[in-house]
Amino acid sequence: MIRATRRGALAGALALPAAAAWAKPLPRAAAGVVVLYDPSLSGARNFAAWAKAQGGRSLPIEGDRIRFARAAFERSPALVVGLSRSADFVLIEDVAREAGYVKVAAPPSLSGMLARTPASGWALAPRR
Repeated sequence: MIRATRRGALAGALALPAAAAWAKPLPRAAAGVVVLYDPSLSGARNFAAWAKAQGGRSLPIEGDRIRFARAAFERSPALVVGLSRSADFVLIEDVAREAGYVKVAAPPSLSGMLARTPASGWALAPRR
């Protein structure tokens, strides 16, 4: 028969939640560049076509913006570059923050193309 003291039982009960907190799954490694664009803006469509030709993945911003953004960030892209209206960016940025992303400066290879469009350009990357 095993004898347990109150102190031992309490220590075991307190250790269980701490051990469970340490057992969180590791986040997936970020990979790839995704371009999100508003298909109603011609400059955004041109940028998406250029990005696709460079090997990036382009997704038109359509439907429910929150569900769209959650699906886009679920794949854990290394960089998300977008051209959209400001209202769309506010919603997408909110979902991005929940997923662990922050606003960053666009890489030089993309910033030149972003500057040529009248739409609002932005970039998001995982928080380090």
